[in-house]
Amino acid sequence: MTALPAATTVVDAPAISRLAVATYGDLFRPLPGFNVSNYGQGGIGYGLSLRGYTDAEHGRDIAYHIDGVPLNEVSSLHTPNYADLNVLFPETIKSIEIVRGPFSVEYGDSNMGGSVNIATKQAEPFSTLGISGGTQGTARGVATYSTTQGAWLPYLALEAYRTDGYRDNSFIDRYNSFNKVTTTLPDGATVSFRAQAYGTEYGSPGYASRDAIAAGIISERSATNPTDGGNKQLENFVTNYVSGAQDQELKGAFFVSHQFSNRFADFGGGQRAQHEDRTMVGGRVSKVWSGAIGDDIPVQVLLGSNWRTDFIEAFQAPTIARAVSGPVAVNVGLTETNVAGFGQVQIKPLPWLKFTAGGRYDQFYYDIDDRITFGGTPNISNGIASPKVGLAITPVKWLELFANYGEGFRSIDVPAELIGNPGIQPFKVLSREGGIQFIIDRFKLFASYWTTDSANEAFQSAPGLPVTFLGKAQRSGYDVDARWFVLRDPVNEVSLFANFVGISARLIDAAPSYFVPNVPDYVANIGVDFKLATGNAQTVSGSAYVTFVGKKNLTQDGLITTSPYSRVTGKLAYSWPEGWTAFTQATWYPGDRVSEIAINFGDPVGAKTSDIFVSAQPTLAVLAGVTYRFPTAMAAAAPKLVTK
Repeated sequence: MTALPAATTVVDAPAISRLAVATYGDLFRPLPGFNVSNYGQGGIGYGLSLRGYTDAEHGRDIAYHIDGVPLNEVSSLHTPNYADLNVLFPETIKSIEIVRGPFSVEYGDSNMGGSVNIATKQAEPFSTLGISGGTQGTARGVATYSTTQGAWLPYLALEAYRTDGYRDNSFIDRYNSFNKVTTTLPDGATVSFRAQAYGTEYGSPGYASRDAIAAGIISERSATNPTDGGNKQLENFVTNYVSGAQDQELKGAFFVSHQFSNRFADFGGGQRAQHEDRTMVGGRVSKVWSGAIGDDIPVQVLLGSNWRTDFIEAFQAPTIARAVSGPVAVNVGLTETNVAGFGQVQIKPLPWLKFTAGGRYDQFYYDIDDRITFGGTPNISNGIASPKVGLAITPVKWLELFANYGEGFRSIDVPAELIGNPGIQPFKVLSREGGIQFIIDRFKLFASYWTTDSANEAFQSAPGLPVTFLGKAQRSGYDVDARWFVLRDPVNEVSLFANFVGISARLIDAAPSYFVPNVPDYVANIGVDFKLATGNAQTVSGSAYVTFVGKKNLTQDGLITTSPYSRVTGKLAYSWPEGWTAFTQATWYPGDRVSEIAINFGDPVGAKTSDIFVSAQPTLAVLAGVTYRFPTAMAAAAPKLVTK
């Protein structure tokens, strides 16, 4: 009953440990439906997309949460609902749950392509020390401390990271400190307190002319401006409360965070500075009731609410070598508040039939002080409803048919969209999907067809540049995800997997503009992951997969495109019972290395090839390292027989 009848993928900690993870983008690359692009611009958020959305908008169309805390930065100068998951610490992840499409009632803002819910670990009976290094001057050290004994269970982690990057001026320096303690209350409920401190400084090589690279005029590794780059610091505090079994669960979260960031970047037209200082405070609560109507009709009810307030100071101006050189473009102080309620009912009138119906209502309040106009901006409020319904039919235990309808939205960005457009409304989408999934012995197959209608497509060619509105759009596509467990027993597992998503993203009634820019025709993965015992309690584990990405239209008329490209990723690890693990991993681009990130700085319809700028990927990136794991929880002593 607790399962949502939708295209859902869950990745747990053991599966994550088998992946080659150099950056957080690697967590999502092999998963069905995802397109992940590395901008190569230092410590900024990756391009993540689902369900036909663009990878050029830093993941703005997916709703991300860690332990109930939203990650999307509303009213961001960088790009609307900017998502930077560099704060994510891979070693701390318990699970990642992905719902493709806007079908979960628990997530509102940015839930258009789907939602990502990340849960962090509570405790482990061991601690670890690790060090790794590789190409592009990369080095990483990480330490964790945890134990499963005592009234307060700690999970502490510390990371130091450095890379020179592939291109000139693309270095990243980073520290990350994750500190969580959990205790169980007398009534059986658990409470955890988490504090995190994160900081990074980075260089940005900018984007280089694709034509100039092809002609050999410039190197693909050269930097546009050696003074481009930036820094970011974040501190947060999170409290989580969980009571009851999963089917009767009461959950609550409270969070407060502060971050400030500076970025200096040239997107054609000179360097500009972006500065943000943001404090976010909020919380959420939800309750599940499971029971029955009469004696034999199971029913489950979910009710919840969330609140979030952002206090933001934003500044943008042209600069030369990081010194302001012209009129200030943005100088705004604002408070943005989101209050929402959500609910869902699932009922099984027959053992093989389940209905799901629910929705949420989000209210936004804006208090804006636009210091450029000196007259301020009137306070504005917007409300939006997001209904959702679903159906699942299970004629036999190994087969399920499902269908879903859901509406999603993205809130209005104040600096980029609302100032100058006070009548603008939240960007709303309507999505439908139908699919099938079955499990026969060791074989799993999932397939679905989906469509999404957008009421007003918003497009921004690069951060800080104007947002244009392209009108109505429709996305459609199909997902296929298959896995075959070649070997599966308590100590060994080998599985082959393949997934494919075909995508069509079209503008409606906008000829000669036919295409939503920066959406690939398809994304596919094929690979293997494994864990095998080799004797003497030693194990070998890892994964290897090939990603194929189709061409992207860089102009709305489709006359300028990228080329299809592929990427090969693999990891191999060997573990000893004494606690040592050695690993190596690599990412290889066997062909095109400039199509992953390609941006049109020209006219969206009549651009020339000289308007296309790219950020090349390295042909090969290799990492290797060792980790030592040592126990921190003592095994219970065996009882002794005493004879008197």
